[in-house]
Amino acid sequence: MTDLVLVPTAGRMPDTWTDVIRAFPAGWKPWLPNPVAGSLESYLDKQELRKVVLVGHGTGALAALALARSQPQRVSHLVLADLPDTAPTRRAVKLLPGFLFRRKQEVLDSLAQAENLDVAMPTLLIDVTYDRDPAGFVAAIDGFLTAHPQ
Repeated sequence: MTDLVLVPTAGRMPDTWTDVIRAFPAGWKPWLPNPVAGSLESYLDKQELRKVVLVGHGTGALAALALARSQPQRVSHLVLADLPDTAPTRRAVKLLPGFLFRRKQEVLDSLAQAENLDVAMPTLLIDVTYDRDPAGFVAAIDGFLTAHPQ
């Protein structure tokens, strides 16, 4: 059984992955963390997931990338869909006064790290939009996992 943890972009709930999950082949098990319920690491701990394929979309891809860096032993494969361009976001965050945004430096550091995709596990950057072409999205991931067995 292959455990796939699907991390949505900010502002979207886990049910946005419904059509993707319907296209899953036999043997794939979806896990859907709620982005407002806590950290991705806490979710994996609570579900007792030790080795997963991590699929992140948009800002969820940033969260997936951060976890893959901090706990590479837990991530067999990393799929980053629609990874945001961090340069405009970094510029915008830099303009915010520190007293209004207390986590400013933490966010800037996170965005800077996102520009470096140097991770230990096989990584797929994908631009197939999962909500417009769920079957194509799943086919791309399936091809990637087949080409890079665990």
